[in-house]
Amino acid sequence: MPRGDGSGMQPGGRVQSPMTSKSSSLNTRLLPQGTGGLMGGRSALLQGSGNPPARPSNFISGAEPTSQSPISSKPVYAPPVPPVAERSPASTGRLNMDELRKKTVALLEEYFSIRLLDEALMCVEELKSPGYHPEFVKEAISLALEKSPPCVEPVAQLLEHLLAKKVLTSIDIGTGCLLYGSLLDDIAIDLPKAPNNFGEIMGKLILAEGLDFKVVKEVLKKMEEEEMFRKTVLDAVLRTISSSAGQNVLDSQASDIEACQSVL
Repeated sequence: MPRGDGSGMQPGGRVQSPMTSKSSSLNTRLLPQGTGGLMGGRSALLQGSGNPPARPSNFISGAEPTSQSPISSKPVYAPPVPPVAERSPASTGRLNMDELRKKTVALLEEYFSIRLLDEALMCVEELKSPGYHPEFVKEAISLALEKSPPCVEPVAQLLEHLLAKKVLTSIDIGTGCLLYGSLLDDIAIDLPKAPNNFGEIMGKLILAEGLDFKVVKEVLKKMEEEEMFRKTVLDAVLRTISSSAGQNVLDSQASDIEACQSVL
């Protein structure tokens, strides 16, 4: 056939493919978004680089591949790990206090049963909680006076022993007595002898130099409802000291004793 007759023949006798002619007129709007169109047979994103990499097999139209890995272009997401629940300091402290109280009650019950001071001493040391010692003193007095008959002498001996061994301090004993004294108005309703017995315990602790009358005054001030209970406590303290030849104690603390009497 003659050349140049518009039949699609190219020099050399080759026939131009219809697909080739159409490819040059493809509308760039039909190309996948994000490719930037074809420029010179290359992606605009790869312009100026070497041979263009093959398109990933899992290429999704309208989205740019996140990885050139031939295995997978999808990112791998680790499953969310739920946060570890943490106990608040308050709840933790509360649990510790509950545990300490259980151990304290157990060792005191054993002591009141067998009356072994050194064994009780070791049990208190094993608590390893000096900050709990005032509460221990309060619990010891409370449990002792709830017994039938009340264990006035045994609890006084225990506290004196712990004081002599420097396991308890005078501050621990004084604070423990204040804690118990603040509850005495209610306790005395069920235990009418508790004010007198508590006064005897404090009198013995004064003789052991674990207390003084300044603390007794503060204990009396904690007992706000019943004046009769305050008088019973102070009378028991004075009687216990006098009966133990503690006149020198009464003389050396005479001004503090007067201050206690002014509270009545």
